[in-house]
Amino acid sequence: MIHRGAQVADELARNGAIADVVIVGSGAAGAAAACVLAEAGLDVLVLEEGAPLRPEDRRRDVFSGFATRWRDAGMQVAAGRGFMPVLQGVCVGGTTVVNGAIMHRLPAPIHAAWVRDHGAGRFFDAASIERVFATLDAALDVAPTPSTVAGENNRLMAAGFGAIGLASAPIARNIADCEASARCLQGCPTRRKRSMDETLLPRAFAAGARLIADCRVERVFARGDRAAGVFARIPCPRSGLPGPRLTIHARRAVILAASAVSTPLLLARSGLRGGAAGPVGRRFQGHPGTAVLAAFDAPVRMWQGATQGHESLALWDERMKFEALALPPELGAVRMPGLGPALGARMRDYGHIAQWAVQIRAEAQGRVSTGLFGGKNIAYDPTDADVTRLARGVGVLMRAAAGAGAHTLFPGVHGLPEVLPVADLPAALRTLEGLSPDPRRYHCILAHLFGTAVMGERPGQSVVSPRLECHALPGLFVFDSSVFPTNLGVNPQHTISAVAWRAAEVLAGT
Repeated sequence: MIHRGAQVADELARNGAIADVVIVGSGAAGAAAACVLAEAGLDVLVLEEGAPLRPEDRRRDVFSGFATRWRDAGMQVAAGRGFMPVLQGVCVGGTTVVNGAIMHRLPAPIHAAWVRDHGAGRFFDAASIERVFATLDAALDVAPTPSTVAGENNRLMAAGFGAIGLASAPIARNIADCEASARCLQGCPTRRKRSMDETLLPRAFAAGARLIADCRVERVFARGDRAAGVFARIPCPRSGLPGPRLTIHARRAVILAASAVSTPLLLARSGLRGGAAGPVGRRFQGHPGTAVLAAFDAPVRMWQGATQGHESLALWDERMKFEALALPPELGAVRMPGLGPALGARMRDYGHIAQWAVQIRAEAQGRVSTGLFGGKNIAYDPTDADVTRLARGVGVLMRAAAGAGAHTLFPGVHGLPEVLPVADLPAALRTLEGLSPDPRRYHCILAHLFGTAVMGERPGQSVVSPRLECHALPGLFVFDSSVFPTNLGVNPQHTISAVAWRAAEVLAGT
C-alpha cells in the first residue's frame, strides 16, 4: 500500500513508525528487496523521496517528466574538466520508471572479477545469480524487442552495423505488449513497461509491505552498536519546505537502496565516512555516453517504435557498447547544431533524423561528497583513455550511419564540422583520430552509476561485507549499485535487482 507523505505526516510526527525492515528507495534494488522480504513474512516499510506516477502524470512533453520524475529536473551534474548531466529518476519505482527498459545480465567476466577480488562468491555465486535472473526475467516480462515494434531508428542501426561488419541484435527489454510510443523516458503512457511500480512493488504490497512516498530520509540512527532506524522529513504540501523530523524504527535491519549518489550521502550524514567505514563516496564509476545524429532521405520518425530497441556489444571487450536512442524533439533540439532560423529549419526535418549512442565502460573513478547547505558534489573526470574510446565510438557510429544510407551527419564533436556531408566522412575520421583527448569536445551524459559503497571482505578498504552489511554499523545494509566494485559495461537495472533480490534472500534466511 502506498501512502503519500502528507497523508501520514501528523501521525508519524506523533508516533513514529516501526517495521522489521526499513528500506530507503523504491527503485530496482529497493523494490526487489521489499518483494523478497515481504513474501518471506517480514514487516517491510519502504520510504521513497519521490511521488507515485499517476495516469495524468504520463504526459508526452519532456518538461513535465523532467520536472517531476528526474532528480534535480535533469540538471544534476558531475564536474571535472567539463560538466556531464547525471541522469536519475526520483519517483515511486525510481529510475526504472523513466529509463529505456534495457535489461542485461551481469557479464560473466565482471562476475568472475567480483568473486576473485571482492568475495562475492560467498553469497552471489553463479548458480544463485542465474536462478534469480531467471526469476526476474519471468516477473518482468524480459524479452528481445520484436521487429513489429522496433521502428525505423532501430532498423536503420541494424542495417548500419551490418554494413560495417559489426554484430548487433535487438535489445532485451522489460515490456509486455509494447505499443511503440517511444515514450519510455517520460514514463510509459500505456503502463506496458514492467517497471518496479508495476511489478515488484505491487507484489510486495500484496504480501503486506507498506510504502511512504514524498518522504526524504536524512540519516540513519543507531542504538548501541547497531542500526536502529532512520530520521526523515516529509515536505509541507503547500510550501514544499521540510516538515518536522520523523523517527522510523527498524527491528531487524535498515537497507539503503537510494542509488550510487544518494546512498553515500546518507552514509556520510549518518557519521559513516573514512576510517573503519571504508571509502564511502569514493570509487564513483559510470558510463559516459555520447551520440551521433544522422539525416536520411526517407522518414525515420523516432517517435514511432521502441525508444531503445537495438544494440551492439561487438566492441564490449574494448569497453564500448552501442545503442539506438530515440529522443523527443525537445531533447533532440539540444543536440542539433545551429540557432534561430537555422535550428528551426533543421527541426522541421526532424522526422528524417536517426540517433545512436555509444557508452563507455570507463576507467575513471570519481567521488560523491556532501556540499554546502546539505547539497552534493559529484566529481568525475574521464581518463584520456576513456575519451579516446569515445572518439573511436563516434567514428563507429558515423561509419554505421553512412553504411545505412545517411546523407548528412551531426557528430557533436568540437573539432569536427557541425554538419558533415557523408562524402566528407573519410577526412573527418582522420581528423577525429588526431584530436586531443579532452572530454569537453563531446556532448556527454553520465548514466549507470556504481561504486560509492563497495563490497569487500576487508573493513577500511570496502564499505560493506560480501553479504552487503556495513562493516562499521551492523544492521545497516546497502543493496543498490553503490556496492558494485567495478564498472559493468552494460545497462545495470537487471543486475541491481538481482543483487538486491539475492541479498534479501540471505537476510531473510530463505
